[in-house]
Amino acid sequence: MKKRINFIKTALLGLVMVSAAVPAMCEIRVRYTRHEPLPDIYSGSMMPYDFSRCDSTVAWVDSLKPFYLSYTARHGARFLSSPKKIELISKALHEAEAKDKLTADGKSFLDMMRKISSNTDGRWGLLSPVGVGEEERLGSDMARMLPELFRNGKMESKSTYVPRVVMTMYQFMHALEIPNKHLELFAASGHQNDSLLRCFVADTAYARYREDGAWVEVYEDFLKRHVSDAPARRLFVRGYEEDRQHLRHLTMSMYGLLQANLASGLPAPTTEYMSEDEYQGCWLASNMLHYLRNNINTINDLAGEASSPLLERIIADIDAAVTGNGDDVRAHGYFGHAETLLPLFSLMRLPGCYAMTDDYESLPDTWQIQRITPLAANLAIILLRGKSGDIYASVRLNGRNISPMPGKGEVVRWKDLKDYWMSLMNELNN
Repeated sequence: MKKRINFIKTALLGLVMVSAAVPAMCEIRVRYTRHEPLPDIYSGSMMPYDFSRCDSTVAWVDSLKPFYLSYTARHGARFLSSPKKIELISKALHEAEAKDKLTADGKSFLDMMRKISSNTDGRWGLLSPVGVGEEERLGSDMARMLPELFRNGKMESKSTYVPRVVMTMYQFMHALEIPNKHLELFAASGHQNDSLLRCFVADTAYARYREDGAWVEVYEDFLKRHVSDAPARRLFVRGYEEDRQHLRHLTMSMYGLLQANLASGLPAPTTEYMSEDEYQGCWLASNMLHYLRNNINTINDLAGEASSPLLERIIADIDAAVTGNGDDVRAHGYFGHAETLLPLFSLMRLPGCYAMTDDYESLPDTWQIQRITPLAANLAIILLRGKSGDIYASVRLNGRNISPMPGKGEVVRWKDLKDYWMSLMNELNN
């Protein structure tokens, strides 16, 4: 059921969350002063949105007039999603502590983990102040880029039931509405949107593949070759935790905690617990994991099939706007998760989002998770009408103008783009 958003209440709630979070976060003290900061890009899927990479100009000429926006987005920066994110390393450290088997580094890491967990308690998975700021800027930037489009009419949006995604939708739309007082905004969130926005759960075949498909053996082998057991081993006294593959998984669990720091508003990770090479190895493995589980690849194409309903809906909503059957709807929003966007973008074969290779060593040359779905990742499809009445599309991925079709420019005929995407979906069914 659609519901009119009370944006004053939503905005105040967001401000309360920010003001409540900041003092608590300031209490965390970690021993970062003696070590070198690590490159931000190694935060991978937890990389906050990089506004410095956005194009400041649009791709279309003045004779083309925007009349519709399709906006598909991941939630903004968040706190750690749940205690399960660090369950593996937490259990190992607590067991070792009980047996007095922790080194000084182990005690330090456990202390840091406890402080971060305490700070996050009650906010697991929620938008952080960083995420709220991202969505406020993304909404206001969109309003500035398309000043005439939202003077009136409607925007209808859908989100998953997850609170951080709901709040992302509200924050973005609220920022869009501030300079557009006559724009009507409608939003719907809940499990009724699972088939569109949570295909990784709703599509049972794809969900089974993501849980324990053929990718697991490939990933475990990659882990052996690229992730060091040394960071985890340094946490325990000599002779404790001898299983090297288990230690590698503990190293990845350490990485899962550290890579979330920037998104939570904490200092960037440093070389205190991992060298740059060790941290990079974790990033390589995480990048590989996202590719194998959430992208069309040589092992399986279920990701594309599962995300087809969302692409079909996006196309149908655009067509309704083109034909004038959209009830004066100027924009549709679809708000989900990285696992929503990754299969969709690979199905659409957007530049940098689709890679078919068995050479996993070279995968980062063409496919990098933080470039595809950083926190607050978004795909904007802007429909344009020419003076002759012809309809064109301009596509922006994470704020950058892209060519959505091989060998074409950044502005393409909508009919050609639609036919191209429909042909990709047909390929999966044949």
